[in-house]
Amino acid sequence: MPIDWKELVKPAETAILVIECQEGIIGESSSLKGLVQSVRDSGLVPRLGRFLGFARTAGVPIFHCIVEKREDGLGDAFNTPLTASLQRRRSPMTPGSEAAAIVPGLQPEPTDHMIPRSSGMTAFHDCGLDSIFQSLGAKTVIPTGVSVNIAITGATIDAVNRGLRVAIATDCVAGTPPEYAEAMLQNTLRNLAYLTTAEGIVSAWGLDWT
Repeated sequence: MPIDWKELVKPAETAILVIECQEGIIGESSSLKGLVQSVRDSGLVPRLGRFLGFARTAGVPIFHCIVEKREDGLGDAFNTPLTASLQRRRSPMTPGSEAAAIVPGLQPEPTDHMIPRSSGMTAFHDCGLDSIFQSLGAKTVIPTGVSVNIAITGATIDAVNRGLRVAIATDCVAGTPPEYAEAMLQNTLRNLAYLTTAEGIVSAWGLDWT
């Protein structure tokens, strides 16, 4: 059955997650060089910035899901190969630090919402998004940013487990290597989320991408 995109991403019932688009993750200071290159090559930041502009015009709330580590290190867990590696290589992403800052081109507007978390691997973990979405009456979430490898996939599963629908603009996410990210989208995430492009969602909002 054809997807009714206007219904699926109705502005009053939709929220956008901008996941981990921070200097310490996709910026020049990041140690995740493969991910940084994928983001750069795909043109993710300017495209996502444009997409967020349309979302604000349509009245869709935007949530910047960021990592901010405590100064005292409480809550840090280095129980995975990835986090153990980043402990050795990455600048501490403490509040107000350069590493924790959102990359240029995606800076929040006054109408956006900041949702920091200090632990865990996914946007929904221990940060209050559940109660926020319940109060908003959100039914669909659009995860954007990085990475398809872990955070985008994890947020999608978390959202589905909470009874939310997920729509993914495949040109507003990135992973590494790019061919793996594409395989994840086409072989895993398409079974959990509705896939389209930024232009497709903007069109469903009745706006002209061009």
